[in-house]
Amino acid sequence: MGFAGRLWDAIAAKKSPAMVGLDPRPDHFPEPFRSAAQAGPVEAAEAMVDYHRELLDVLAKKIAVVKPQTAFFEQFGPAGFRALSDAVDSAKERGLLVVMDAKRGDIGSTSAAYAQAFLGGGAYGAFPAADALTVNPYLGKDACQPFLEMAKKQDAGLFFLVKTSNPGAGLFQDHGQPPLADVIAAAVHEWGKETVDESGWSSLGAVVGATRPEELAHFRALMPQTPLLLPGFGHQGGTADGLSPAFHDGKGAIVNSSRDVLWAHERDDLAHLPDWQARVDCALDEMIAALGPLV
Repeated sequence: MGFAGRLWDAIAAKKSPAMVGLDPRPDHFPEPFRSAAQAGPVEAAEAMVDYHRELLDVLAKKIAVVKPQTAFFEQFGPAGFRALSDAVDSAKERGLLVVMDAKRGDIGSTSAAYAQAFLGGGAYGAFPAADALTVNPYLGKDACQPFLEMAKKQDAGLFFLVKTSNPGAGLFQDHGQPPLADVIAAAVHEWGKETVDESGWSSLGAVVGATRPEELAHFRALMPQTPLLLPGFGHQGGTADGLSPAFHDGKGAIVNSSRDVLWAHERDDLAHLPDWQARVDCALDEMIAALGPLV
């Protein structure tokens, strides 16, 4: 079974397309992890490891997929990379799929190294392989080819940036006729045809912001067999309203929230709950309930 089939099976088992991003910001960690992270980068990374192991215990009960954002780990240097490795291992140990949000893309040889790092287990098995990777396609087909080849070799998924959730995305992505985002969507659809598995879906996905529900029907028409990763739910303003064009028979998309779940312990309206885990669990329940009609 290809990546798409594994993804839909995992989502069906949890009955939700919700995904949570692992975007570690020590100044927003719950205690005692926040205090422990203040001493320096090594201590911060150690706090990340401890925090994520406990967080993943909560998340794994209700969702199928997590999305580590590599930049939040990389900024802490070698210790941050070790924390990222541990987060991937810990997620997999709990049965979660891992979409590595690295947004890599470069000339061919460099893309090959990125693909090996994040999908191929690193050089000499130095890093745990993710189930899928976000890719920046803007350098062209030759820059994407190493990712396509590694994904095929590893039976992994890719999510290409098509229309992102940030406010300024249209400056370049709406440029031209047809718009650049449409050109990339057409390429993702074409590249993905040979990866369609028994689920009827491609292992090559696309990132389309949940903050742009008015565009979802358009991009679904351009990419009818493409899994969509919909970031921006919650803190960035995305809601479940308007996301239905991304879905068909409960399949078609995963919806990401990061800060709304990770920072739930900071919400005054959840202060009555006994600990940060219970507050995360409550925020997760809210997200799952909002997305429920989609599946």
